[in-house]
Amino acid sequence: MSQTLTPAERGRLTLLMHGAAVAVIGLVSGFGLVFAILDAWQVWPVTLNTTVPVPGSEHGWRVAHVAGVLNGMLMILVGLALVPAAPGPVAQRWIVGGLVWTGWGNTVFFHLANASSNRALTAGSSRLGEADVAGVIGYLVGGSTIPFTILAMLLLGLAARRQLQQR
Repeated sequence: MSQTLTPAERGRLTLLMHGAAVAVIGLVSGFGLVFAILDAWQVWPVTLNTTVPVPGSEHGWRVAHVAGVLNGMLMILVGLALVPAAPGPVAQRWIVGGLVWTGWGNTVFFHLANASSNRALTAGSSRLGEADVAGVIGYLVGGSTIPFTILAMLLLGLAARRQLQQR
């Protein structure tokens, strides 16, 4: 028997689904951290004999690992908060869409930062390194998530405040 989802339920499930996927990528990025620490493609008992260097840095992989999990958890937590906060339909679309963009955009950013010579912290050259395609794309995608994340959290907070005032 099919049951129709309310917009809040659909938004919650959308954030839970995308949040779980982003968190899994963050967890899997832990392998990049291990490889960077060991400076080898190795998970005991398997060591790959390769001359291919491990991209990125220990710090970069640590950030990709932790931030990926945290971005996924943020999406899941906001998804769980959507129904009780009850934002209006327009606010909910901005919250859900903004956090889906945030989760995936930050995932792209952190991984391209490991492939970039300047950590994707600028679209140009910096003291960290020269500009490259990975850095420019990472910077533009990652930087574009900032206003969406702030707006989504602001809208969620305002919806919760409205619920408190009505009770």
